[in-house]
Amino acid sequence: MIGIYSKGIASIPYLESFLEEEVVLNPKDERSLSHIAGWGLKPSATTAIKKSNKYTIPYLALEDGFIRSVELGVNNSPPLSLIVDPIGIYYDASRPSLIETILNNNEWVSESILQRADEALEFIRTKKISKYNNHTTGEFKLNCNTKYNILLIDQTANDMSVCLGGADSYAFYEMYNTARMQFPEANIYIKIHPDVIAGKKQGYLTNIKTDSKTKLVRDNVNPIKLIENMDHVFVVTSQLGFEALLMGKKVSTFGIPFYSSWGLTDDNKVCNRRTRLRTIREIFAAAYLLYPKYINPVTGSPGDIMDVLRHIEQQRSIAYSKSKIFCMHIPIWKKQFVRPFLQSETNEIHFVHKFEQIDRIGFRKEDKLLVWGCKEKKNFSYQLQQREMQLWRIEDGFYRSVGLGSNFHTPWSIIIDKLGIYFNPRSENDLETLLNSRVFSNSDIIEAGKIWNTIIEFNLTKYNTDDSCALSIELMKDQKVIFIPGQVENDASIIMGCNDVKSIEELIEIVRFNNPDAYIIYKPHPDVVSKNRNGLIKNNNILKLCNKIEITSSSIDCINVADEVHTLTSQVGFEALLRRKEVYTYGGPFYAGWGLTKDTFQFSRRTRTLSMEELIAGTLIYYTKYYNHDLNQPSDCRSVLRKLARIKQESSKIGNIINKNSKLRQIRKYFHLFREITRRV
Repeated sequence: MIGIYSKGIASIPYLESFLEEEVVLNPKDERSLSHIAGWGLKPSATTAIKKSNKYTIPYLALEDGFIRSVELGVNNSPPLSLIVDPIGIYYDASRPSLIETILNNNEWVSESILQRADEALEFIRTKKISKYNNHTTGEFKLNCNTKYNILLIDQTANDMSVCLGGADSYAFYEMYNTARMQFPEANIYIKIHPDVIAGKKQGYLTNIKTDSKTKLVRDNVNPIKLIENMDHVFVVTSQLGFEALLMGKKVSTFGIPFYSSWGLTDDNKVCNRRTRLRTIREIFAAAYLLYPKYINPVTGSPGDIMDVLRHIEQQRSIAYSKSKIFCMHIPIWKKQFVRPFLQSETNEIHFVHKFEQIDRIGFRKEDKLLVWGCKEKKNFSYQLQQREMQLWRIEDGFYRSVGLGSNFHTPWSIIIDKLGIYFNPRSENDLETLLNSRVFSNSDIIEAGKIWNTIIEFNLTKYNTDDSCALSIELMKDQKVIFIPGQVENDASIIMGCNDVKSIEELIEIVRFNNPDAYIIYKPHPDVVSKNRNGLIKNNNILKLCNKIEITSSSIDCINVADEVHTLTSQVGFEALLRRKEVYTYGGPFYAGWGLTKDTFQFSRRTRTLSMEELIAGTLIYYTKYYNHDLNQPSDCRSVLRKLARIKQESSKIGNIINKNSKLRQIRKYFHLFREITRRV
């Protein structure tokens, strides 16, 4: 568990994915922490550093990675890479850092690492990708002469990389004077920092007098394209100096950036701790592959540099436009659940009840209409066709909460499907399309394996309502144990996803007929047990057909003692697959038809055999969206699973009481209603 003391850090989307541990803002008990993190060595990190020293807990210095985002950080664009340094930080030349330690060591250097570096480096050079990539200016125009072209890189005033990089304001004037003295006839261009261009900060050289030989570059030009036109680049500590090295340019430094003193730059100051000569490939591999953490921008899971580079290239090609999302027939209390998953800088959210409201607001072809599940009202399809609207559907995610949705517990995951919905096998849906076509990468498979292990380790289920309880059964010798999970009788997955067998009672009758000597355990659905929804608990027929009707033990306890799990469409079948049980399906659940289950339903569109890791990757990484309610930010699957595990552990003593208490159920409902009403007021 990592403690932080900054709301700014807490607002970084997918923070726990970067750190791969649970993060707590303003922790009450520091003794439970493995680390304390702050933003580098900046003044905002003072509290974190003091706490680290006080409790002798290791400090993690966080910073933006060297390939950060499309838009600027000062414009609140979230980072796609993050540096996590347990030793120092790359811009502090006064002491060691993790990157310096890596580069002083040779054990990590391998041909596979360098080949990965070559792939990323070629992509950066070809696509002209830099730290920030919001460039609005095209080709840079040089002075019309054949003179030597010198580029000087300005930085933001009082930047920590200057102060801790062995430099000050004088270093910038020394840099300018040296360039002018060494190249008196050359064209000198001074690149102003993007934050200064955006009007957010001040620079060091913005007031330099310009003449026919000196020009300030204030345009928001792509720095890689700018560097390509230069013969020599002068920097103090700017990252652009390293990007100039990547483009094969001569570089002179007047501070001590992370890439100097390794034998590649002409250094005005040197760092004696840096004891090796390094190649461009090696410094790039250390700084861009080994040093930062990346996320997969599509899923929020841990990723790599190529995930981020491809995403940036794609996003640069998309024109910025704000679309509307119209959410129809969403109950007032449920709006608090939906909004966090949808809100972003690129959309407006409107909750409506009638198509006429949409007409008044105005609907364009890029706008979307979103409904919950498949519960449209009469004439809905006709109204939709008349307006040629794009329909999306939203549903609870597969690992939703600690507590039932019918008891108004807030969801930590949802599904948004643009084609249909996963529990309706009669029509196309995004999950089926994804599982049929996506080529899963090695990193996808690794992350899926970690998710699998987390689910098993913490005994997680969709709602996590049942405490683990030893299940006592008396078996005859070699008797087979079959577990049948209950479902809600009017569940949409049964209505849309079943043919011959359409009820739990029918399923139990068939299973008993085909397995006359088996020991059959039936567990009613938690929503039915809590009396929130209708369904089968027991009757005389069920008592006669089943050996045990289990109310107390969890579905995981039932799975663990079973040899087989038989289900219509329940997610419990997926949870049984995760525990390597044999699963029989009699309807069309999302996990059937991929070669992992024994199915009676025909899946003509599911044309592929999947591994369990591929099913997990498609379902839980790419198809489902997650939100961290502790940090109020989008999240990834594994981070949310860790949160659910903690909440489950903390509430294990009172969880069943809370879930069964009808008064508390209504209090939660009115709480969500109150939050929504007061929000609008």
